[in-house]
Amino acid sequence: MSAYIAIIQMGIPIPSVMENYGDFDSMFIKHMQIDGTKCQTFKVYQELKFPEFKNLAGIIITGSPSMVTEKLKWSEATIDWLKLVFKQNIPVLGVCYGHQLLAKALGGQVDWNPNGRQIGSINMQLNNDVHNDPLFSQLIYSDQKTIEFYATHLQSVTRLPKEVTLLGCTSNDKNHCFRYKHNIWGLQFHPEFNSSIIRKYIVARSDDIFNEGLNPNKIINDIKENDNGIKLLIRFKQMCLSNN
Repeated sequence: MSAYIAIIQMGIPIPSVMENYGDFDSMFIKHMQIDGTKCQTFKVYQELKFPEFKNLAGIIITGSPSMVTEKLKWSEATIDWLKLVFKQNIPVLGVCYGHQLLAKALGGQVDWNPNGRQIGSINMQLNNDVHNDPLFSQLIYSDQKTIEFYATHLQSVTRLPKEVTLLGCTSNDKNHCFRYKHNIWGLQFHPEFNSSIIRKYIVARSDDIFNEGLNPNKIINDIKENDNGIKLLIRFKQMCLSNN
């Protein structure tokens, strides 16, 4: 088999998103603008099977409706596998749940976000290190201080691992984005989402959002269009396949 990107799928999206946009792996493949034959999905929440490192050009670990603190068997097994991944020189992108698993595997802590739910458009404040980052540097201007993405999460990385570089935070989440070594990134936001997908998540969670003292209609009205997630995933694809 030729070089490919493995999508480690940790669960499924909400029904309204699945119906209109497909499964998590389909969203990543579409926004990476990659031939689907260059990707292979491993639905570890259904079957505990991981890719061999041979011919593996990159790894994406997706989001999930599950919670890391549940310590589900397949989730804990993924953490054990990630510790082997860290010894390889393979680009890795952990998204939302995947971001939290990376942090936990590296010795960080994951728990319920003390600031509550974060959902909708987010404005990530950029640390200085992001301007020399191989993934982010081509997405931002030299003096750019913030960048917008879409996010939805209740848990977060509450203690950052010692050996990572913090790249960005939000007002709700202090450890929103990090890099480990030169090739592994944890993103609490969802680069595979567009504005329509995040709107569907807000609608689906509207009762809970309201009961938490937030205004779901305002969150929907505050959504800003951006294609930064697409640009990031295309850049990640380029990094994975550049030497393959």
